[in-house]
Amino acid sequence: MVLVFILLTILIIILAFLFLILLSTSHIEVQNLVLTNIKGEKQSPNYAIILSLYLGNKLKWISFHLNSEKLRKAYSKMQLEKIDLKKLEKDFRWEDLKVIKKLRPKVSNFHLNMKIGIESPVATAFLVTILSSTISILLPHFATNMKKEHYGYAIEPIYQNQNLYKIQFNCIIQVKMVHIINVIYFLSSKREHFKEMQLT
Repeated sequence: MVLVFILLTILIIILAFLFLILLSTSHIEVQNLVLTNIKGEKQSPNYAIILSLYLGNKLKWISFHLNSEKLRKAYSKMQLEKIDLKKLEKDFRWEDLKVIKKLRPKVSNFHLNMKIGIESPVATAFLVTILSSTISILLPHFATNMKKEHYGYAIEPIYQNQNLYKIQFNCIIQVKMVHIINVIYFLSSKREHFKEMQLT
C-alpha cells in the first residue's frame, strides 16, 4: 500500500510538472552581447543568455543563467569534429524552416547596434539597406508592443574595403511551450513518415 502511494505521488508530481510546462512561456534573453573583428575593439566579456519559464508570462518559476564563462566552457567541450555533416545535410530540409512560424515567437525587447562592411562599397551600401529594411518589416509582426524604450536598432556601413563588423545586441524572445512541443512533434512525425516512405 505504501509503495502504491509513493508511485501515485510521483505520478502526480510528474503530471503537475508537465502541466506547468504546457502552461508556461519560455523567455530567451540575450544580454550585452558584443561581437567584432575590428582591431582595437573588444568582444563583450560579460554577456549572458538567460533561459526562463514564466507562468502567465509574469511569474518566473525556472531560470538557467548562462554567462560568458559558462558558454565558453560549454563551447570548449563540444567536439565539433565528430559531427557528421553528410548526415546533418541529409536530415535537414529547407521546407522545415516554414515550421518556425508555427512557434509564433514574440519579441518584447530588441536593441541592435551594428556596423558592417565588406570589400565592395556598393555591396556594403546594399547590405546595410537590405538588413535595415528586413528588420523594419519583420519587427512589427513579432513585437509585443512598439514602445520606444523597448525597441531600437541602428545599422551603419563601414567603407574600408574590408570584411568588418561590430554587433551589439540585447533582446528578449518569448515562445509558448505548447507551440515548441507542437513543432517538435510535427518535425519528429514528419521524419518518421519520410523514413517509412524510404523503406517502402
